[in-house]
Amino acid sequence: MTTDQRSAFAAEIASLAKKYKGAVRAQATTKSGYTILLTGMWGEDVGAVAITGPDGHEVRRADGWKLGKTAEVAELLWDALEENRARAAERERLAGLQSVSITSADAIGWAAAKEPSRYHLTPEQLAQLRALAEQMAAANVAVTTVE
Repeated sequence: MTTDQRSAFAAEIASLAKKYKGAVRAQATTKSGYTILLTGMWGEDVGAVAITGPDGHEVRRADGWKLGKTAEVAELLWDALEENRARAAERERLAGLQSVSITSADAIGWAAAKEPSRYHLTPEQLAQLRALAEQMAAANVAVTTVE
């Protein structure tokens, strides 16, 4: 489905670029609600395209290519839009979570060459993790004191 949407988006922008070939500035709205602004179109050159989302925010821009490459450029723009959507969904999913970095340690302390792992925890999970870390630290102090 996404490939079909990507191809349709690319074809629509390529069609608009061909339609307005030679225009200094042309603006149109796609079927999906994006506003496309093409500027600097001279002969076979397209100066720039700016894509504004249905909410009015500019979401992407590309500069300078040949008219025949418009579909390829539009596909790259679609990919960038999809990445933006995925990042926004991830930010929404992580909203309210705390980011925690945990580095492993071995029995004698710091574990060399270990990379920290990043976790996203709810406030309740973070409180449980802190309580567990305090218990482990207290147990470690008790063992160290006995030795």
